[in-house]
Amino acid sequence: MSRLIVIKRNFIRLIVLAGVFLSFILISCQKSNPITSEDSIKNPKYADFIQKAEAYLYEDNFQGSILIGKKNQIIYAEGFGYQDPKSSSLEKNTIKTTYEIGSITKQMTAAAIMKLVEQEKLSLDDKLSQYYPDYNHGDEINIKMLLNMRSGLTDYINTGDDFFPRKVFNQIEKAQIANRALDEGIVLKYFYTAPLMTKPDSTYFYCNTNYYLLADIIEKITKQSYSDFIQENIFIPCKMYDSNLDFQNTSSKAYDYKGRYYSIPQALSKGCGDINSNVLDLFKWNCNFYKGKVVSKKSFKEMTDYSGYGYGIYCSPDSYFHAGNTNVFNSYIAYYPKEKLSIIVLVNAPVSKSSSTIYARNLHKIFKNFNK
Repeated sequence: MSRLIVIKRNFIRLIVLAGVFLSFILISCQKSNPITSEDSIKNPKYADFIQKAEAYLYEDNFQGSILIGKKNQIIYAEGFGYQDPKSSSLEKNTIKTTYEIGSITKQMTAAAIMKLVEQEKLSLDDKLSQYYPDYNHGDEINIKMLLNMRSGLTDYINTGDDFFPRKVFNQIEKAQIANRALDEGIVLKYFYTAPLMTKPDSTYFYCNTNYYLLADIIEKITKQSYSDFIQENIFIPCKMYDSNLDFQNTSSKAYDYKGRYYSIPQALSKGCGDINSNVLDLFKWNCNFYKGKVVSKKSFKEMTDYSGYGYGIYCSPDSYFHAGNTNVFNSYIAYYPKEKLSIIVLVNAPVSKSSSTIYARNLHKIFKNFNK
């Protein structure tokens, strides 16, 4: 046998061994990483639950994506229906499909504020007058009241006809349906003259104005755009690489009962509902946030130590959750601390047609029945 043939054979053996070694490393990495790039994830340990969950979702013609995870491992993640029900391409929703997540955004805005508190760049006791010196009620309202929805401010989205003059409100409604941009400063322009809905700190009142102002305060303090701050301090550390804050930058579309596709204008959604994401990225958010990797334990306790609305989170004895709604999309995210369970449901359909909240809660019931 010639020396050249031996060298060739040894070289081939080396290549094969290197390939086997590399495959072993890749498989090990995939096993240790709870987030994969697959279109569907089904953990065989939960086969009975998955079968029952799928039967429920298919029977109900669910349209969207779901993810259920325990600790940092995905139990079941799947997409249903089509990314664009009107498109001839009929591309199906997957676990990587992105949606408008609406008010789930508030969790991340609240966490961003708490990071600034930790850095001693602001205080929860700061009055609005510190940031808006010409606002008449500035000395009555502080940062904490914005976070836990006790400011008494009028909601410019849900009660826009009280917040804006009638003519302006009608213009906003028309622009919204036509997907036309609005003046970026439109909320602050009328904030100063809008009446209070309730007396500050007297009662809980859900209000998007609170979180718009929190995003604006983040910009005032950091000298960055709210979008850049969230990218740098939330998305990148949590490895939420498919999430963004760009108007209608989603891979899915949704339509109202008249077949119209439209979103809340970017000028109205800042801080309270402008994030687009998918179930994988939101699971990363849950894993990081509830493990204390986004804010400190002290800050987390401050955000969640409530019965009712905390800081961007509804808090009950057995769960933390929030829903989102942006006209034709709706969403729901929950974490059950005793079970260490995450449930995330994103829907590219109006809430009146297909409620993410109902789906999430029914999936939790199915899970509990199979986990007794």
